[in-house]
Amino acid sequence: MRRRILLLITVFCAVLLAACAAEQPAKPENSKLNWFNSLNEGEPDSTNRQQEDDSLFKMQTGQQIGINLYFYDESDGQLSPEIQSISDEFRGSNLIQQAVKELAKGPDSNELISTLPKDLKVNRVKFAENIITVDLSSEFYQSENLPLTRASLVNTILELGNAKYVKLLVDGKDAVVSSDLQRVVPGLLTRYPVKIADIIAQETQTFDNPATAKINRELFFQDNTGRFLLPEVRTIMVKGGKYAEAIIRELTKGPEKEGMGYFPTLPKGTTLLKTETVNEDENTGIALYFSKEFSGQFADDSEQENLTISSILYSISTLPGIDFVNIHYDDGHGQFISKPSTINKYQSSLQNMTIEYEPDKFGKRIRVYFCDEQGMLLVPEYRAISQNEKNVLSRIMTELSTEPLSPGSVRVIPSEVSQEDIRIKTLDNMAVVDIPFHYFNSMEKDNKRLIQSLYAVVNTLTDPINSCGISEVQFTVGGNLVDSHMDISLKEPFMMNPALIKEEP
Repeated sequence: MRRRILLLITVFCAVLLAACAAEQPAKPENSKLNWFNSLNEGEPDSTNRQQEDDSLFKMQTGQQIGINLYFYDESDGQLSPEIQSISDEFRGSNLIQQAVKELAKGPDSNELISTLPKDLKVNRVKFAENIITVDLSSEFYQSENLPLTRASLVNTILELGNAKYVKLLVDGKDAVVSSDLQRVVPGLLTRYPVKIADIIAQETQTFDNPATAKINRELFFQDNTGRFLLPEVRTIMVKGGKYAEAIIRELTKGPEKEGMGYFPTLPKGTTLLKTETVNEDENTGIALYFSKEFSGQFADDSEQENLTISSILYSISTLPGIDFVNIHYDDGHGQFISKPSTINKYQSSLQNMTIEYEPDKFGKRIRVYFCDEQGMLLVPEYRAISQNEKNVLSRIMTELSTEPLSPGSVRVIPSEVSQEDIRIKTLDNMAVVDIPFHYFNSMEKDNKRLIQSLYAVVNTLTDPINSCGISEVQFTVGGNLVDSHMDISLKEPFMMNPALIKEEP
């Protein structure tokens, strides 16, 4: 069986080489490509691509776009989509805000009914991984039927793009299920059924037993460099309404799966010993008491300690009834203390902390591809960049220019080639990557390795998780379009090749 698999892979690579070496018809002259010969003349940089527009949302063209808004069809007892046209100038968070506004305003058809309060507003929209967080105004609770309102919002928002989850907040806190269940939060919501009976049955099964709730929740772990916090979605069991306790205990377990770019934030062996509710003035907080392991691995590393604290705050701070967090840990002698274990430039006490403790730690996972040692497949590897990164493509290329972290993976960009040697521009959904002539020196006698290296760049830039909105990559050499190099055709743009990707464990 192994021989058969190796034979098939060898044949595949041979076919790939032949295809790349084959002559292709001349490409019609494209006026957009005229600047290939003038890359050094300071043309405007077009790599500042909006992540939220390109990753989660379907790109549209034209002056008007049609979106599906879900309204209540009382005669059929279900939610029904109505197509409404809005200007294509609305993108990302603006598109969601406009969709909610149109939902609240109501349908064009007299047969449909809006389930949203007319004065409902969107305070803020945030994107992370495949999660869209929508912070709504308090008018949300004026809805006559919260299950229908949730279903209408979630189905409308998910129809706008490629996200999987919607997180609903009200004035910065998790939207509770109902006035009768003030401490029950729905967690991350997925697409609802459209039949009213099915919506009610689904919510009843999930929320009507406050003693034990099963919800999807985002937990924040660190990236491999310890610079950013990344959300990992996990299904958690909550008993007796103790959401914070359930979340913290999941954090202490660390990430669910290795190799996905998530790394633990709490030191190994840390346990949550107890919690207490704290009332100060008109605010309510929670005190967390950790075992002595909590501070055992910081070793005067205040940045790591700050990241650990931030991961706790990011994971629980939106829960209702938590206005601040106090952290205590065993000093190793049975006494609880509440101060940083390192010399901390941020604060001298772990009391009354909010998400503003260190607000700029939100990161975004990206996936880059390196070569395997056999020179046959591409190995995916996760890295992280700032969620507010503006020059996404250049930042991704910077990560691709480094050494791989995984044993058995091989560097893609030759070490002789500096980051400044590779320039990247965008034309609509095409990335133009200009490589220098000496890029080929280390691979001059290995066509297979060169093809693998080129496809590592292509697959990285076109990977949907990287939010670039790129579907094809055109290579230029020294600022010029070239027909071929080493019998490898470079005339036409390259597209993603999933067949070269090594399956993730």
